Amino acid sequence: MKHTVLVIDDDIMNVQMAQGILQDEYRVATATSGADAFKLLDKIIPDLILLDVNMPEMDGFQVLEELKKREDTKKIPVIFLTADRTAETEEECFKLGAVDYIGKPFVPSIMLQRIHRTIE
Repeated sequence: MKHTVLVIDDDIMNVQMAQGILQDEYRVATATSGADAFKLLDKIIPDLILLDVNMPEMDGFQVLEELKKREDTKKIPVIFLTADRTAETEEECFKLGAVDYIGKPFVPSIMLQRIHRTIE
């Protein structure tokens, strides 16, 4: 049975790219905002979440903080996705509880290896 990965990113091109990279090995669910993600999380519990840092309304840091507060989602591993490769952003990702960090643009083989290692 395939593991489920939830991709949360406000940029539909990034969502489609991630989906294309992952679809052969994983079931992929997608959301384009934090609010949409939480509606989806009421129906499914993924094995891993790929979460964009920079999103309007509710950024990735806020989404992760909310995930960690909820009993049903607090143990789901989260890997941040971002084009912001500053040390401050990376530090904040890990401080909030992310397990990894993938830079944009995605390198498919690296993305798959990091996801596979985290899920397994």
